[in-house]
Formats: sequence, C-alpha cells, structure tokens
Amino acid sequence: MEFFEYKNVVIETPNSLEAEAYRKLELNIRVQSIDEEIQVIQTTSPTPRDGKTTTAINLAAVYAERGKKTLIIDFDLRRPKIHRAFKKANDLGFYNYIVDKKPIEDIIIKDESGIDLILAGKSIASPHIVLQSQKIKDLMKKLRTMYDVIVVDSPPVLSVTDAFAISSFVDGLLYVVAYNQTKKEDAKVGIAQLKDSGAKILGGVFANIDPKAAGSYYSYHYYGSEE
Repeated sequence: MEFFEYKNVVIETPNSLEAEAYRKLELNIRVQSIDEEIQVIQTTSPTPRDGKTTTAINLAAVYAERGKKTLIIDFDLRRPKIHRAFKKANDLGFYNYIVDKKPIEDIIIKDESGIDLILAGKSIASPHIVLQSQKIKDLMKKLRTMYDVIVVDSPPVLSVTDAFAISSFVDGLLYVVAYNQTKKEDAKVGIAQLKDSGAKILGGVFANIDPKAAGSYYSYHYYGSEE
C-alpha cells in the first residue's frame, strides 16, 4: 500500500506561514457564515491526492485552536485516511455504528490534539446507499447538538458518487485542487458536477503551491465560491 504522510502544520508548526494560511481559510468561512451558520463542512477534490484530507485535518485544528468543540468524520469510506493522519488504528469506527449498532458515543475517539474523531472502521458495502439513509441524517442531526464544528472528509468527486450524497447534509463544501497535481480538465468537470448536483460550494483551496515557483508566501490559497 502506498504511504502518504498527512502533515497537520497548525499543530506541528503553529507559527509557520502554512499554518497561518489555514487560519485565513477558517476566517473566510467565518465571514461567509455571518448570516447563515456554517457548522458542518465537507472537504472533497476532483481526484485522489489533491489535498482534501490535509485540508480537513488542518482546518479542524484551527477550530480546535479557537476553542471550538470540533469533530472530524471520515466519510471516505472506500479509502479512509483520517486514521493515518492521526496515527490511529482503524479498527473502531463508522462500520461499528452501522453494522454493530454501537451508540455513536462509543465510536468517538478523543485525540490528544483536542479534536474528536469518527473513523471509518471496516469496509462497508455500498457506502453511497448508506450515506443517503435516514440513519445518517439522524446521526448528523444528533452530532450537530454535540459539536460546534464538524469537518467531513469525503471521497473525490470523479471517483465515486459518495461526495454528492454527503453534500446533501452539510452546510457547505470546500473544493480542493493541487498545484502541479490536479489536471485542469478534472478540476473543471468536478466543479461542474458539484454545481449540477446542487452542492453549496463555499470556495476552493489551491493546495501544494511551491512558494518559489508561485512567488507566494503560502502553500495553501483560498478562493471564494464566486471565482
């Protein structure tokens, strides 16, 4: 299995320019929520390894840093990554809630970072059907009463339909594309499909920018939904 390290710069290097870029991302989201609360935020991307999971964990770290009770849910059920990002075993998670009917409180992991986690756990058959179920709607309704902010990591939009199902029960979505990684045509097709599905796109994150090549101070940039 290919190994990829997920860096949480907000926790590991809090004074870095990269960490500050994530704080600006959170601020941009906060500005958008002046008139309408944005509590549940989805991260997705056109294709794998575009930076959506790294964006999710760093954004969650910013909320926790601000004193918000924060939860990350790994709804990338086919290729889960949050357990690797937090160096946890993926042996307890969403599978146990769905299949074993464990109470949701029993599968929430308290990380030392101050961020709570719901991992994927074992593989679930037909996750796109599960994600559209009433059980998930009821779950999200309950979690909204338990947390200030919920960040949901979801699969890439061009891989499976799961991200579209998830977009129906979140308050907004961040679309992550990666410098020198995401193909332009893939990015365009993915955003068009999200718009066609009625997803509320908060904006995009341009990830993995090389500061020297781009003449920029930050490795993550945010662009609003109108751009």
